[in-house]
Amino acid sequence: MKDPIQRRIPHDLTQVIINEHWQITYWTLTLQTTQERLTRAIREVGSNTELIRTWLREHPPLITPKPMT
Repeated sequence: MKDPIQRRIPHDLTQVIINEHWQITYWTLTLQTTQERLTRAIREVGSNTELIRTWLREHPPLITPKPMT
């Protein structure tokens, strides 16, 4: 029988590092955001988790209106 899949967790949760695919998956799920927004937040405020959380709160995703039919 195969071992169940274990979810990887970064060793340092105070820094958002997205060098590997599993790290991107972990942080996008944890922070409930997209890879694009996460990457932009890291570019703008650095890799500190709390600064990224604040940036994501202060910069909500744009909502495109649905076309009227």
